[in-house]
Amino acid sequence: MRELTSTAKKLMELFSYFRIKKGEYLSVKLMRSRQHLWKDIGEEEFNEAVNDLIELGYIERIEDPAGWKLLEAGDENLEQLPLHF
Repeated sequence: MRELTSTAKKLMELFSYFRIKKGEYLSVKLMRSRQHLWKDIGEEEFNEAVNDLIELGYIERIEDPAGWKLLEAGDENLEQLPLHF
């Protein structure tokens, strides 16, 4: 399995921070409520991390509401990630 980038790990930590479980979603609005956690990350780096997580089957993009749904593989990954905030 390939190693997650630090940006991808931060995104996964947000799912944990908000206690989002398999099948639930992280909305863009909710993520932006913690914008201070992202101040050092550029848009391109963020988009690459999201695309990596989608390719790994950890999350999927949803449109209404805009955000990302946590999939089973992502939920399993969260059990292994320590929280950093």
